[in-house]
Amino acid sequence: MMTKPNNTRPSVVAMAVCAVLFASISGCNNDDNKSTSSTPVKDNAYYKAMAESLVSKMTTEEQLNMLAGPGYSLTSAGFGVNYDVLVNLKSDVPGTVGYINGVYNAATGIDIAATKLADGPAGVRINSTRSGESGTFYGTAFPVGILLGSTWNPELVQEVGKAIGNEVKEYGLDFWLAPGMNIQRNPLNGRNFEYFSEDPLISGVMAAAEVNGAQAEGVGTTIKHFIANNGETSRNIVNNVISPRAIREIYLRGYEYAAEHAHPWAVMTAMNKVNSTYTGQWKDLNTSVLRNEWGYEGFVMSDWFSGDGSYVDMIKSGNDLIEPGGRGLPYGFGDALTALKEGYSSGILSSGDIKQSTVRILTQVLKTPSNQNYIPDNNPDLNMHAILSKEAAKEGMVLLKNTDNSLPISRSDKVAPFGIAAVNTLKGGGGSGDVNAAYTINIMKGLSSQFAIDSTLDNFYNDFFAANKTSTNFGGISTIISCREPDSTEMTLEQINTAADNNDVAVISIGRNSSQGVDRTNTAGDYLLSAAESELINNVSTAFHNQNKKVIVVLNTAGVMDTTAWQDKVDGILLAYMPGQEAGDAIAEILSGDTNPSGKLTQTFPASYVDVPSSGTFPGVDTNGDGRVDTNYYNDDIYVGYRYYNSFNKPVAYPFGYGLSYTTFSISDSAVSANTLDKGANGSITLTATVSNTGSIAGKEVAQVYINAPEVKLKKPTIELKAFDKTSELDAGASEKLSFNIPAKLLASFDPDNNQWIVEPGTYQAYISNSSDISGVEPVSFTVSKEIVVSNTTPGALALPSGVAASDFVTVSE
Repeated sequence: MMTKPNNTRPSVVAMAVCAVLFASISGCNNDDNKSTSSTPVKDNAYYKAMAESLVSKMTTEEQLNMLAGPGYSLTSAGFGVNYDVLVNLKSDVPGTVGYINGVYNAATGIDIAATKLADGPAGVRINSTRSGESGTFYGTAFPVGILLGSTWNPELVQEVGKAIGNEVKEYGLDFWLAPGMNIQRNPLNGRNFEYFSEDPLISGVMAAAEVNGAQAEGVGTTIKHFIANNGETSRNIVNNVISPRAIREIYLRGYEYAAEHAHPWAVMTAMNKVNSTYTGQWKDLNTSVLRNEWGYEGFVMSDWFSGDGSYVDMIKSGNDLIEPGGRGLPYGFGDALTALKEGYSSGILSSGDIKQSTVRILTQVLKTPSNQNYIPDNNPDLNMHAILSKEAAKEGMVLLKNTDNSLPISRSDKVAPFGIAAVNTLKGGGGSGDVNAAYTINIMKGLSSQFAIDSTLDNFYNDFFAANKTSTNFGGISTIISCREPDSTEMTLEQINTAADNNDVAVISIGRNSSQGVDRTNTAGDYLLSAAESELINNVSTAFHNQNKKVIVVLNTAGVMDTTAWQDKVDGILLAYMPGQEAGDAIAEILSGDTNPSGKLTQTFPASYVDVPSSGTFPGVDTNGDGRVDTNYYNDDIYVGYRYYNSFNKPVAYPFGYGLSYTTFSISDSAVSANTLDKGANGSITLTATVSNTGSIAGKEVAQVYINAPEVKLKKPTIELKAFDKTSELDAGASEKLSFNIPAKLLASFDPDNNQWIVEPGTYQAYISNSSDISGVEPVSFTVSKEIVVSNTTPGALALPSGVAASDFVTVSE
């Protein structure tokens, strides 16, 4: 193995491509800002040709080295980078989570820099301080994925992606290991905060927006976790058993959308199995579907330490890069590179397999800042990014309840702040999705910037937090600060009654953290209120309502929790989720009316957890008797989230797509403006509608298109989201006409018996609504005259395990 110390001379890679690809051109222009008639288009084909040329000159060992990261070494402080085997690292960034080995060979003139990979989905997670340097290197903590999804504004989410991509680049990194886009199948998934929605269209659109924004900065993205990482319990071993139709319609469709509309440079496979095969070892998934059906041109990497140590199977399946490489330290697997070398020596892994994966990886690696000779300035515009973070937070917060226009709160009102989350405000969740940000503005501070607040309560909660907070470390990458809610002996009725006497309105902050690696539970203090929280809401509501004063609850949560037990006791509920580092100011500006809320739910709030169709099967069962969950049967099939509640007439607390505003809107003049579905797979349906602000202040509204499709061969959910759009800010009395184009591809359902995506013939009803509650919405109809075969798929791909039929485990069907 040949390695090379840091250097700054021009990369041989740039010169090599000139010689190989453009020998007839006199000179090679490396200045992207200059345009000449001979300047090549630097698209994926350009870099693929460069990669193929370079790989032809690389030794087998150099190629194999690119297929496995350097791994970690064990130090007294835990896992450390195994620098002894990290090849051609030009410059390091403390906190880098992983690497792709480079190549340096003086004899062939190949000089490919090692590539640096960075977490996480809410912003860049690197070390904020560096040995020997006095400066700080903070990442901007943006709102978590579920809040970004709730904006229903892909243009805004694209700006967030661009800002994060800029920080990746300016801090000297190359790949952003995000966005996360798994389906929020069950409210208790511990990682739901990282994901966008229970719906694949929202997930795909928002992921594509973030990818396009980040990659416009010249860094790579990695959509993840491919696929069905819908729970954290036993995520490294669990076998998720899912029907092929549900896999395609629910768990793959968002990925396909993102791959088609944004072309992410990488896809990360999940830790779990699907239908008895680890996703990183499943050729059906990584080759048959991703590459052969979708035409994906990037590379595929594994999640960290995923699989069962069958590294050769990973490469042969189409999982090109094994991360973090080295030994599978948590699970006792052997060294990845050694296994690949042995596989090659034995003939199981062919030179063609190795070259194919190396070309795929190198095609994207050549685009990275480290291989474009980019010199980072370590000075991204954190002030502007903080402003963007706050704007995104405000646009994604969802106003769930506002009885008698209790909100906004007048600035002349004095506010009584209750709840420990007012001080211990959660910017984001725990684990690899955390961000080392410069600060978090808590709710107490945000309220004090907008209102006069009760200083006695302010002091009480700050003192209680200081005395009772605890700290938990997650694998050395995330620190979680927790604090219990004061009980009724500590926040007494006397204190609450005094606060009611001295203040005009109460704001109760309820917090719920969540983390990678652990699922939530349907218990008090998690999905349900704790006894102390329940007492607090009861006592505050009684005291303030006795004086005809309002009570508002702010939910600073990682995801869905029960509201049915207490929502009738309060006047307003603002769902703030985890809003990033500007949390307190963003929340307070919504409460004061500085900003009119326009967020909409991307995950249903059920009336009760037992109403969730997967409540009886999540997170799975122990089938081998070793005390660990190892199998999760996806009993809900295609009826996930609102697809289930609407199809089976289940009442909910708050429906998918729901969210209130301080003004009112109407949606009128819904119509079909064009129907070209007679063109078959290339056809589409175009709908229009007018959204009008019928209230007294400016605001934004989301119009959502739900389709009820005919059932010929296939049963279908009663409605499915097929398009949406968000208005610009409409002044009182103003209107905006929106247009929705739905291609046949998005209209199609999967026919597993014939391995086809089809649009069935018949009459379709389109409901253009402000939520999935379409009661009272007059549909418009259009007709498909004959079955449309949109595409054929790989026969038998993604099949259930041998001997298992969908009827064995699916309990939700029509």
